Amino acid sequence: MYLILTSYFQLLPSIFTMSDVVRFFHLVLFFPLAYGLAKVVLKTGFEGYGLVFFRGWHRNLFIGLAIGFIGWVCLFTLQFMIGRYEYIGIKPVGDVIVMLVIIIVGFGLGSLINDMIVRGLVFHHFMGKLPVGVVMLISITLYALDDAWLEGLTLQNTIFSVVLGLSLTYAFYKTKSIWANTGIHLGLNIVYGLFFGVSGRSGDGVFIFNDNQISSLLSSWLSTIIAFMLFIIVIAVFKSKNGVVLSKIPIEKG
Repeated sequence: MYLILTSYFQLLPSIFTMSDVVRFFHLVLFFPLAYGLAKVVLKTGFEGYGLVFFRGWHRNLFIGLAIGFIGWVCLFTLQFMIGRYEYIGIKPVGDVIVMLVIIIVGFGLGSLINDMIVRGLVFHHFMGKLPVGVVMLISITLYALDDAWLEGLTLQNTIFSVVLGLSLTYAFYKTKSIWANTGIHLGLNIVYGLFFGVSGRSGDGVFIFNDNQISSLLSSWLSTIIAFMLFIIVIAVFKSKNGVVLSKIPIEKG
């Protein structure tokens, strides 16, 4: 299932050039594919991916969204302060509205799908069969490999993906559903999209800025540092249960 789903999600866009409209339908069609596979292989539905609705699911989502959004606002603020980026301006209002819709919808679906594959599916299949630490390690490893489709398989990016994966995986484990970690994922992706759009290219977002391409040690590792701080915050928030509602749906395979 993992190979089929991740190939559909990641491999097809790398083979075929997709416009924003085609990419949208490509993302939407993932859900009937995932549901059909879950019915045939897992004898279940979307709950096999941690995609379950329960009282308080939206609270999990927005708490995660706030954590991810604030964390990446801090990251970009620091990058501007140390001179990595130089602010020029913002695009016209009409373009901003269109870009915001594309960013929220595109990254919203993309974040949800990624979380279903590398966390929901993994926890559903392995939880109860392997120690929790091993299940989390498998999930984080798959996330890092999945991220390599976009950023390339380098040591620095792998370390970043592993550190960020700690927050996302821990949030899933503590809430037993997908919403909190998808909120974190979406929150940081929205901030990223404001500058780089869904394409990942400088200038495709809402803000106009220069990338000065400085190669200082701090600038290079700042995203990893912030990701680690994010993990500490996630542990504190979810451990103390500050408004986070746990799912009553078990993630163990029945």
